[in-house]
Amino acid sequence: MRKPRSLAGAALVAALLAGSPAHGASPLAVDPADPRLVGRPDLMQRLQGSAHGYFRFINAPFAAEACAAFADIVDEFPDVNLHGDAHFEQYAVTSLGHGLTDFDDCTQGKPIIDLVRFGTSLVLAARERGWGDEDARFLDAFFRGYRDALKKPDRTKPMPGLAAEIRAGFKWDRAAALRQAHALIDAAPLPPESFAEGAAEFAGLIRFGRDDLPLHFFEIKRAGALKLGVGSALDEKYLIIFEGWTRADDDDLIVEAKQIRDLSGNPCVRTDVGASRILDGQRLIAYEPFRFSAVVPRGEKYFWVHDWTDDYQEISIATVVRSRQDMEEIAYDAGVQLGRAHPKRVDGEPDKERQKATLEAVGGNEGRIRGVIRRLADKTEAAWRGFTEAAGRLPND
Repeated sequence: MRKPRSLAGAALVAALLAGSPAHGASPLAVDPADPRLVGRPDLMQRLQGSAHGYFRFINAPFAAEACAAFADIVDEFPDVNLHGDAHFEQYAVTSLGHGLTDFDDCTQGKPIIDLVRFGTSLVLAARERGWGDEDARFLDAFFRGYRDALKKPDRTKPMPGLAAEIRAGFKWDRAAALRQAHALIDAAPLPPESFAEGAAEFAGLIRFGRDDLPLHFFEIKRAGALKLGVGSALDEKYLIIFEGWTRADDDDLIVEAKQIRDLSGNPCVRTDVGASRILDGQRLIAYEPFRFSAVVPRGEKYFWVHDWTDDYQEISIATVVRSRQDMEEIAYDAGVQLGRAHPKRVDGEPDKERQKATLEAVGGNEGRIRGVIRRLADKTEAAWRGFTEAAGRLPND
């Protein structure tokens, strides 16, 4: 796989931060007057709504801060399979299963990137729900799950109660999923022929090694721009509906194509693994990988293309989590998922030497990791307050 020639992430973040005061500004600060936020009241509302919503938007500068906090001991940690953007609301329940999803930032690098990211998310989530004085309980569960999986990666753990209840409530309604997809495309439709080359590349990659897909399967029926998400809100994204198994309208395939970000500039993250890092990451990290997934070029850019599930429920802090037990169980399960995935070899088998090295490095520095988590939670909250105050001073259109 060739390395992407023109990507979005690092340049986009630099541009977002460029409007912040040059002297003394927090590295986590975002200027609400940045032109990229103009005309996006939905995104502005999410960023102002909670510290965790703001936290979701600043992954790249946050990861840089997390890495810098361990600059003197970074070499003590082995390189592992990173999710890259692990946080509480990345945990979802779908018609495929449950667990951390959204693998846009998957790569290889130091485990502190995932541990500090998810740990800080837990602290912010606890504070949002008024459980901040119990954040140690949730961090304990997360690190316990991580250690348990490092020690025994093939361990089985029952699905968290909240995830099981959500899944039991799914209607398994394909028609509803298709209606939602068409409504999203209606908001910004695009000519199907503009994706013909990328669709052909995607079809060729998916068909390789299998002969069960009919010739018409990857014929494009509709396509449109997609403006969803928080951390990925400014990424270039598209939604495409393919013909699917038959010519009928009730079995069409829905896929999302999202531009792959540049992750360079962080010494805790490897930059020599290419765009295929996302495919490797979701295969090694996901409990249930996507059925149709590939990396394809479109012009000078590369996109991760994957199918959408019929049912999807993000574990929203504000509206889905019901109790401290819910948060604790999700934290433990996310820890298990990362602990299973981090030391895997490329073939998916456990790497015992990397398991041992990761366990020793994280165990020997867990107190420091927890300290960084709380410090960065405080810095994120301060940056969020600064953002909301500055946003409140913007003129109303």
